[in-house]
Amino acid sequence: MGSNGLASATRFLVIALGLLYALAAVGGLALVEFEHTRDIVLWTAFLAVGAALLLAGQLLLRPGPVSAVFISVGAVVGGLPLFWTLLVPIAAAAVVACSIALARRGAAPA
Repeated sequence: MGSNGLASATRFLVIALGLLYALAAVGGLALVEFEHTRDIVLWTAFLAVGAALLLAGQLLLRPGPVSAVFISVGAVVGGLPLFWTLLVPIAAAAVVACSIALARRGAAPA
């Protein structure tokens, strides 16, 4: 896969994962009973912070090491509450690997 293909695939994955985290945060607030307030606050906070970091790293920052850090931390933080799904940790690992690969490519001398 070429550099452009990897960049576009990573962009799609990051945005999709960020939107999934945001949707899960809102859905968690809407669907869960409020008996365990601390758990809901943690659930929502992890997912919202993860979504914010992913989307900020992809949409607000220039591609490079700082963007890769934002995306990687966001993928891991947001993936913590959803680790049991098995698909989210795989997607988060793919996002981390691709964003780091893109950052390393950009840093390599031409």
